[in-house]
Amino acid sequence: MKNPAIQQPETNGLSQKSRQTQSWENIRVQHFQHPAGEGNCHYNEEHTLSISLAPRPVRLLQIQAGKTYTGLYKKGDMSITPAKTPFFARWDSDDNYLQIRLKSQFIQSVASQTLEQNPDRLELLPEFRTRNPQIEAIAIMLLTELQQESNGSTLYQKNG
Repeated sequence: MKNPAIQQPETNGLSQKSRQTQSWENIRVQHFQHPAGEGNCHYNEEHTLSISLAPRPVRLLQIQAGKTYTGLYKKGDMSITPAKTPFFARWDSDDNYLQIRLKSQFIQSVASQTLEQNPDRLELLPEFRTRNPQIEAIAIMLLTELQQESNGSTLYQKNG
């Protein structure tokens, strides 16, 4: 089966200090470190969760779904961008974050099985700055796996 086209984040000519990527069947995890700058992204078939890993708060401007947020993001703060939602961000200092992308079809399947509702009646709403200790703990485990993968060790089965 052919994968739908995914537009990678644009960084408007800014170089990335580093980027690590790990993919499984329904999830893609990327660790980004960027100098101050701005970027756009848009994923048609994936919901995006971005979690700040920056050691110091980063002043951030985010625009998504017609709403604008400006404020400080500190380590553990998250933003959620539903599939098919264009996203713009501008940050004023070095940024360090983990991006977790989940296939929308997978989320619909899980919602259908666990909530026993028609997934077409459910909607994932954008969030600008939210916190969830359980999701943060899972994100840190995924970051650890990502770092171990780059060192030749894996804990989870990769999608091949």
